[in-house]
Amino acid sequence: MKKFLITLLMMLTLPVFADTMPFYMDSIPKEAIGMYQTGESITIFSHPEANSRVVKTFDFSYNPESMPDNVFAVLLNGKKLGFLYVSDIGDDGWVEVIFNKMTGEKGWVQTEDRFQFLPWLSFYNMYGRKYGLRLMKDVPEEAEILHAKSEDLSQNVAVLRFVKMIRVTAIRGNWALVTAVDVDRIPKTGFLKWRSSDGIIYAFPNIE
Repeated sequence: MKKFLITLLMMLTLPVFADTMPFYMDSIPKEAIGMYQTGESITIFSHPEANSRVVKTFDFSYNPESMPDNVFAVLLNGKKLGFLYVSDIGDDGWVEVIFNKMTGEKGWVQTEDRFQFLPWLSFYNMYGRKYGLRLMKDVPEEAEILHAKSEDLSQNVAVLRFVKMIRVTAIRGNWALVTAVDVDRIPKTGFLKWRSSDGIIYAFPNIE
């Protein structure tokens, strides 16, 4: 009993790291077309026009205890790095973001530079190549197969059952050329299908 109380006390006194990352396929809306990187504050409008109604404003401290829930697609408080899902693009740098993952609420923000909005291919080329990929926890078995070519019917190179690391060399459409290390610790190179033909994401950049 005493040991249990000590463990509980330690858990309660540890700092809270309320980071956010998608781990399951349905965590990422199918209508998402990329990511919008947040700054210290954002103003969300009803339409892609600066004189339209303000829907929501956020000020981000990147303090885990005060950050809002259900807003971020990816959030690393320690790096002050956050992303929202983008569901549409407009003219003059406007993008539509999903700012409530529970209700699906959306609104428009204007990007400040060309890197603030990253379509999926740009996001994967930047962050997937930097940090590698990890498979979603509920991927179907066919998504765990490395192929010789970026084609579903191409020869199987390996099956990744307990993958430890997936390093990305190139992104080609829904496929990534990767080198993966599985439980046997032998590197295997082939094409991994990171996204299905109907937009379901199987693998996500392992940002840390």
